[in-house]
Amino acid sequence: MKKHLLVLAACLLSLAACKKDRLDEVQPIQATFQLNYTTAVKDLGLPLANAEIKLTNKLDGKVNTAKSNANGVVVFESITPGNYSAVASLTISAADYSNLTGTVVAQDIVFNASLEANIVAGAGTMQLTLQSGKLGDWVIKQVYYGGSSSSNGALFRDQFLEIYNNSTEVLYADSLYIALIYGKNTKVSGVDVTQPAFQSNGQYNWTNSINMNVPNANTDYIYIKSLLMIPGTGKKYPVQPGSSIIIAQNALNHKASYTGSDGKAYAVKQPELTIDLSGADFETYYGDVPGVNPLGSDVDNPLVANVKVLMTDDRDMILNNNGYEGIAIFKMKTDPMNLPGFAAPDTKTITSATILYKQLPIGQVLDAVDIAHTTPASRAAKRMPDPIDAGFTFTQGGAYSSQSVIRKTSKTVNGRRILKDTNNSTNDFDYLTIADPTKTVFK
Repeated sequence: MKKHLLVLAACLLSLAACKKDRLDEVQPIQATFQLNYTTAVKDLGLPLANAEIKLTNKLDGKVNTAKSNANGVVVFESITPGNYSAVASLTISAADYSNLTGTVVAQDIVFNASLEANIVAGAGTMQLTLQSGKLGDWVIKQVYYGGSSSSNGALFRDQFLEIYNNSTEVLYADSLYIALIYGKNTKVSGVDVTQPAFQSNGQYNWTNSINMNVPNANTDYIYIKSLLMIPGTGKKYPVQPGSSIIIAQNALNHKASYTGSDGKAYAVKQPELTIDLSGADFETYYGDVPGVNPLGSDVDNPLVANVKVLMTDDRDMILNNNGYEGIAIFKMKTDPMNLPGFAAPDTKTITSATILYKQLPIGQVLDAVDIAHTTPASRAAKRMPDPIDAGFTFTQGGAYSSQSVIRKTSKTVNGRRILKDTNNSTNDFDYLTIADPTKTVFK
């Protein structure tokens, strides 16, 4: 009898343990989103059906995809509770947009929306507001931000940008501005979003910057930390349709050794990991920039034109190799150095040493790319408003991988590649396993 009681007790304990394990398991939940248009276009009768939402789990990187119904409702029936990035995209054909609005357009119109959300049971319906952005003739084609191996490659000395003429006309690169955008780089989980200096998504809340005097400071503007300008008087640097320009940090052949301005020899152990940038169109030389202590590796190639460094917070054009970077290009008739400047929102007092970041209206932006950390759990909040980039891009290999992000091809017309430009880098970009500055590589 005693033996039977012991067996029964063991069974009951086992059942209780199993039940507890089942209760401890994370139960999947339903997540619902409602899409709407901005006030400016909501009464035009534009459709809400078939918008695609990509829901990325910020812990493990898993992506769930679903499409909206005719009422703009998107339902994910079974997802794991947690922190997510939601990116929505809806393309309306040029013909449909023209018929519905009475405004004739030649290109399809893409509407985007994004949201950072902690999705838990009972969260209710989450709202996504679709916005369209400017489709520029100039687009950022390739960004090599990760650099090559820190021990066997060129570190970050071989970084570059490639900018492409996506139009049917000859464009002139003269006075084209390249801006590196300032933002909070700490991963979202490490930001105290209860503080007034931050938005709920973990990014800076520029509304609370000292002396901020404009509405919509977070949605209608971006904030410049470094500003470069292509030189020229107007028609010195023509770029043919379907062609591009390369802007190198150092316009040198990084496969070969060279002597820096500090007299030190710079070499690589594995040349195949890096690239030859001696044929770049422009380089960023900081050796003659007032108030800057340039890196010893920064050498002026006399055969390559230098961009003008109008403002900088660094010792060279150093892109964040972990992917905490935002890049925008623009043109404007007035001097951007006359734009108002604001301190970071967590600044308590402005002194002579305080950096003031130039406030650029997003209406001036021709193209922008938001770059994210490769690992979802390490990503910071987006720094670009949805109309100029509703998504983000990244390389699979991350820092020092020799990889670059590159814009996809939308179509080819009479031999000219038209690159994809939906103002959503999640959809527009892919990556190369090794960066390529030859201008001949496309995705």
